[in-house]
Amino acid sequence: MHSSLRLRGLIRLQVQINPDTSCWEWQGQIANSGHGRMMISDAQGRRTVSAAQASFIAHHEELPPGVRVRQTCGNRLCVNPDHLQAEYDQSPQAEVLQ
Repeated sequence: MHSSLRLRGLIRLQVQINPDTSCWEWQGQIANSGHGRMMISDAQGRRTVSAAQASFIAHHEELPPGVRVRQTCGNRLCVNPDHLQAEYDQSPQAEVLQ
């Protein structure tokens, strides 16, 4: 199981910080949607989540089902916790990796 500190470290190894926007741009695996993704291990087991979701979990809190993370800066690759916001997903595909 990833501790928050360990997960933060893993995320920081996979980002490049854009000095103009303060975005932490994900350099790891990228989904077809253009969002970063990574594998984590937690209470729900080993699973693939969006890199933004992993960053939110590492820096804030676990997300309840039906809640997704979006980038307030509009950069799909951004995982800066200051640019992330959790919101309820009303779409029928709420469980699909973003």
